[in-house]
Amino acid sequence: MANLNLLHRLSPPQDETVQLNLDDLRGRLAQRLAMLAIGVAQTFILFYESPEPFPVPAIGFWLLLTGTGVGALSLSGQRPRLARHVLVWGLTAVLLFAMIFLPAPWLPFVGVLLIFCQAMLVQGSEFITGALLAGTAVYLGTVQNYPYPLAGVLTNLVLAVLIAWLTIRALYTALDWLSKTQRRAEQLLDVTRSQQAELRSTVKSLQTTNELRLQAERELLIANKQARESQRMKEQFAANISHEFRTPLSIILGFSEVMYLSPEVYGSQPLPPKLVRDVSQIYRNSRHLMSMIDDILDLSHFEMTGFTLNKEPTDLEPLLQESLGMVADLFRNEAVTLKAEIEPDLPLLELDRTRMRQVLLNLLNNACRFTEAGTVTLRTFQQDGELRIQVVDTGPGIPEEQLARIFTEFYQVDYSLSRKHGGAGLGLAICHRFVQAHDGRIWVDSILGEGATFTIGLPIEQLSPGGQLYRTRALAAQPSRKLAPVLMVDSDPTVVSLVQRHLTEYEVIPVPDSHSLADKVTEHHPTAVLLNVAPGSEIAPPPLPLPVPVITCSLPSRTWMADAFGALACLNKPINFEQLNRLIDGLGTVQNVLVVDDNSGVCQLVERGLSARAVPLGVRVAYDGESGLSAMRQQPPDLLLLDLIMPGLNGRDVFDLMQQDEALAKIPVILLTATDFISEQFAGQTSQLTVQRSQMFQPMELLQCIQPIIKTLQPQYGNWLADQSADEPTEKTRAEAQSRKGVQRENL
Repeated sequence: MANLNLLHRLSPPQDETVQLNLDDLRGRLAQRLAMLAIGVAQTFILFYESPEPFPVPAIGFWLLLTGTGVGALSLSGQRPRLARHVLVWGLTAVLLFAMIFLPAPWLPFVGVLLIFCQAMLVQGSEFITGALLAGTAVYLGTVQNYPYPLAGVLTNLVLAVLIAWLTIRALYTALDWLSKTQRRAEQLLDVTRSQQAELRSTVKSLQTTNELRLQAERELLIANKQARESQRMKEQFAANISHEFRTPLSIILGFSEVMYLSPEVYGSQPLPPKLVRDVSQIYRNSRHLMSMIDDILDLSHFEMTGFTLNKEPTDLEPLLQESLGMVADLFRNEAVTLKAEIEPDLPLLELDRTRMRQVLLNLLNNACRFTEAGTVTLRTFQQDGELRIQVVDTGPGIPEEQLARIFTEFYQVDYSLSRKHGGAGLGLAICHRFVQAHDGRIWVDSILGEGATFTIGLPIEQLSPGGQLYRTRALAAQPSRKLAPVLMVDSDPTVVSLVQRHLTEYEVIPVPDSHSLADKVTEHHPTAVLLNVAPGSEIAPPPLPLPVPVITCSLPSRTWMADAFGALACLNKPINFEQLNRLIDGLGTVQNVLVVDDNSGVCQLVERGLSARAVPLGVRVAYDGESGLSAMRQQPPDLLLLDLIMPGLNGRDVFDLMQQDEALAKIPVILLTATDFISEQFAGQTSQLTVQRSQMFQPMELLQCIQPIIKTLQPQYGNWLADQSADEPTEKTRAEAQSRKGVQRENL
């Protein structure tokens, strides 16, 4: 027992799982060995041959072996541990009985197999069985003189015991490894199940998040559509305001201007002084109302499209003196004195002179309107790296709690003052935007009852005296003041002005048409040629291969509208009579003019304006398209002034009907409009930008051109996705389409 306990302590540690697996393995092996023992016993008794009629040793061997097998088999179900011990020690007793009573030289060698089986069934039994078999073999071989080869028997028994012990140790190790592997697999399975649960939760969260994202995308697309619609409505509102306000106001302004500035049109008798004063009031107030409408439209335009600055090195003192001269008349008959305190040797600043002049005029005008007595001072000085411009008045001042909102659109300090002095609360908001665009700041300080001080702070930047370059590096030589020329092929002066405001480093030279382009290139040696064409039109090559790049672009031009209709020109309301007279003089002999406009005031204004020419013209009027066509058929005019927007038969319809009549098709037509009709006319067409050159582009030149284009032209995915979403079929529609495809395949 001591040996058994020692061997048990030397066995590897076993946990519950290993023990259960080992007991199950031993139980199955015990059942099979018990059945094998019963089978061997029956085979032995059947084939055993003995000279004696009733061999007692053989019958005893058969009974012991059969009993051991039957007992172990019967106990294996309820008492598996006892069944193993019965089998182990029963087989040992059977083998010892056989060695004693059935002397055969090979019987001890059966113990080798028995040792391996017992080592599997009962831990440590291989040592006891080996020792019993070895002792019995030695005793029988030496004392009883049994014919046993003791050396071979003992050697085999010792080796069998050692090999069985090592084999069982390996089995225990394998079972322990298997148990650990199983536990690890179970742990991994638990982790996997936990992670799978987390994954399901994560997937569900992702699905929820994805649904929320899709919903947010749909809401953003809807909001984008609404924003686009709101933008379109704002643009349409601005266009309607321009048409509805400017048209009647231009009539008032035009008639009052003619009556006030050219009273001789109404006869040789001078107008009564009271009437002249009344007309002057109408004229001044209509101009003021027009300026207020321009402020509203400008502010709306800034919000929709922004504005650009035409910065150039500016000596501030002449600009200040010019602004003072423009407002001098406001202070002539007032109890307010205008003063100027301009510091000498002011530095050059990069300014948009027009925008900054507008800021100064607005501040000075406000100071004059709100100062009943005292002084208004324009002061300039340098402080803290800024050039500061101050407009100081001695008016009523501004309450401290309202200073923060003074630059807000439509905000007024005192609405009673607003009614007294006029204004819509937009001038300071526009000033604030213009100053910020110059990287400056504007603020107000005020003491109630003493006046207000509006201060503009503009950053002082050192400019190169030779041109418009910022001094960011040392220059080897002073650059020339002469700007490189660029030819602009377009007859519309507004397009030339627009290009000049943006291409500040070049001199933009207008060219009316491409026929004289080669001569202009020879004369000016330009850096480039800008050819303005309408969207959707074919790009005509230059008449001759030119040595300069030809850039074809689409900038909104009034000539597009005239070319689209085949008209002589397109004029905006209020009508510029100087431009109209220039067009009439270019036609040659013009005696009979027909004006077709649904606004009688515009017709009368044109009639009155043309009557002021050195050689008066005969002017007829028609207030709708049908009347205009009838008047033209009765007496074709030398010139037709045609309004585009009219109720019933509009200007486009009138022009189309004129082209169908040979007698009317040759009449020169000048179009009139009070709206931005160019954008509507060409809204659905694709704009273009092409560059042509007589020689081939080098790869690096192309890459240098492509990079700024990509940076400037941002993709418009919002509108595109909104349109895609609007055209995308629903899930039901997709399912129906798939079903129809399946039916078609089955039919095929």
